[in-house]
Amino acid sequence: MISGDGVEQGLHTHITRLQACLQRVSGDSHGPEEGSDAWLLLNALIGDEAVNNESLAARFERSGRWLAEQGGKLDGRLNGLHQYIDALLNELKEVFSEQPGMLAAATARLSQLQSISVMSLARGYQSVTDQYKVESVHTTQQLEQRLTALQRINGVSNSAMDLDQTLEITAQEVAAELHVELCSIFFYDELQRVLTLRATNGPRPLGGMHFTLRLGEGYSGWVADKGRPLFMPDALSDNNFASEARSYHTDLHGLMALPIIFFGNAERLIGVISVQSIEPREFTRDEISFVEVVAGIVAINIENGRLYEQTDEQLRRKVHELATIHRVSSIIASTLNLDEVLQIITTQAVHLSGAERSCIFELDEDRQKLHVLAHYGLNTNLASSIQIGVGQCCAGRSVQTGRPSMAVDCFQADESCFIRSDPFVSSEIHSVLCVPLKVKQKVLGCICIYSNHRHLLSPEQMQLVITFANEAAIAIENARLYEEARRGLELKSVLLRELHHRVKNNLATVGGILSLQRRRTKSPEIRATLAESVNRVQGLASTHDLLAHEDVSEARVDEIARKIVGVAHANLCPPEKRITFQVEPSPIVIPSRAVTVLALVINEMISNSIKHGMANKNEGSIIIRGLEEDGMVTVQVLDDGVGPAFELSFDENAEGSSEGLGLSLIKHLIGDLDGKFSLRRGMVTLSNRNAQENNEPVERTISEVRFPLVRRSRTS
Repeated sequence: MISGDGVEQGLHTHITRLQACLQRVSGDSHGPEEGSDAWLLLNALIGDEAVNNESLAARFERSGRWLAEQGGKLDGRLNGLHQYIDALLNELKEVFSEQPGMLAAATARLSQLQSISVMSLARGYQSVTDQYKVESVHTTQQLEQRLTALQRINGVSNSAMDLDQTLEITAQEVAAELHVELCSIFFYDELQRVLTLRATNGPRPLGGMHFTLRLGEGYSGWVADKGRPLFMPDALSDNNFASEARSYHTDLHGLMALPIIFFGNAERLIGVISVQSIEPREFTRDEISFVEVVAGIVAINIENGRLYEQTDEQLRRKVHELATIHRVSSIIASTLNLDEVLQIITTQAVHLSGAERSCIFELDEDRQKLHVLAHYGLNTNLASSIQIGVGQCCAGRSVQTGRPSMAVDCFQADESCFIRSDPFVSSEIHSVLCVPLKVKQKVLGCICIYSNHRHLLSPEQMQLVITFANEAAIAIENARLYEEARRGLELKSVLLRELHHRVKNNLATVGGILSLQRRRTKSPEIRATLAESVNRVQGLASTHDLLAHEDVSEARVDEIARKIVGVAHANLCPPEKRITFQVEPSPIVIPSRAVTVLALVINEMISNSIKHGMANKNEGSIIIRGLEEDGMVTVQVLDDGVGPAFELSFDENAEGSSEGLGLSLIKHLIGDLDGKFSLRRGMVTLSNRNAQENNEPVERTISEVRFPLVRRSRTS
């Protein structure tokens, strides 16, 4: 058996050859570099005392740790080791080709070194990666914990809690997460330029929750003044900060203080958040980032609260303005009392614009003068005596140009201003807004708003006054139009009553003349013709009387029928006949143009039923009914007489028949309404009071007209 010394001595003899072998594999031009994997393997193989097994294992373990720390790949190093081992093994086979024992011993030695180097390199690499895994798990857990804390803080900030309670919970969460004894939150007052303590996680300073700091005072005042963070391992070591650090019952050393800033259109300081520990402490970058995020959440929460209050106030003001405008508009629409409407407008214009006085002027076009219609906050004697020429004063110039105008202390240089005449008013009024009252480009006057402040009204306030100016203009124009309409209606009413009276007298005169002529004539044919003429004239008179006492623009079908039935019963029914008339309810309303035509048509149809249907009967009944369907009005006259000698459909002509005179008159009259006439015998169902108990259809003579219903427009 060959000893270790013999192997090492034999290998040392061939060291140059082994170095050249490793040089070819590693690519080094001067042999394996000292300290490299190839150099370590070779020196351990030849038995160098400086590189024994323990030293080789320690060196490869350190190399494995360094490789892991630098982010290297273990596979590459192991492949390199295998290449060196394979190269040395091949070279040993050639060197000891004739010495089997020496080759076996050298191969065993090389295998041992391979095992030591690979295991040590892997062990060192794995120790670092295991450490990284532990740190990664810890970091992940810490991040998750802080994310959860941030979620709780954000949730509290978005809740319905009041601000102080929200800040207290935020301070508690920060202190618990960073394991510090104190977290405090200060708010900055821009007006007083001081910081006021608003919340802590529990410890209170000696001044309690009313503890305040000036800008630059203490570390919180320093952070607020400089606008940048402050980190100190020991705040007590600096006299400038020690006073605030000692304000608590326990001395606090470690310090981290950050400004709370809202980054909007312009940076705005909200306050300061600080954390402190009893022991001196260096805060990590992650801890600083955590507090920075909390400061951002607090800043956004405070700004959102401020914007919410501001928006809520604006919404309340807008709702109040809209409600006031709606109320004024409703009053204008519901009353014609101009004085009441204008007084409300002047009052509300002052209240909503923030001014103190207002005045509405009306323009007298003939005299080109303005006089006061309504005012608020002005002396009544002064207001009643105001006479302003167009082009004079702010009000007169606004009326002259037709445009709104605003000015400050204008009356001091304007001798025509009426305010100068009252020293009490002139000493208080400083700014004025005048808006013309216009309707369809016609200027009716103006409204003026007077304020005690030396500043112009905002665009929103000006628009509000313009709205009231429009309302006042509408009210004045409505009052003028109403008065004109009232006078016109009174005149037309007088003329219409006179016209009705004359028409009624004329129709009565014509009817009287025809009746007188009928009594004097001896010809039965002429007497009958005159009787029909008298009936028609009286029918017209009754229709005219109906229109004169009802709405002159329309009338109901059943009312027209009742008027005509009364006339026909008096003039056409022979004394020896008993004819009953029934007008069924028909609430169909037709316009005045159709009333007269329909009255004449119904008169002719009833006359035809009496004259022809009841010619050979002593008793009978006539029913008049009306209905509407699909925009068509249908009026029927039903009688239980003997029936017509012929039937007439809607499309046939009545002229040429023996009854052609009356029927032709009906056809031509109803033609003026774009209607049609028919005459037939048919089955009808009567109302319950006139039909049999079983209400079965009965045969009747049906005289019927149909015409389209054209109602008057309601929009004009």
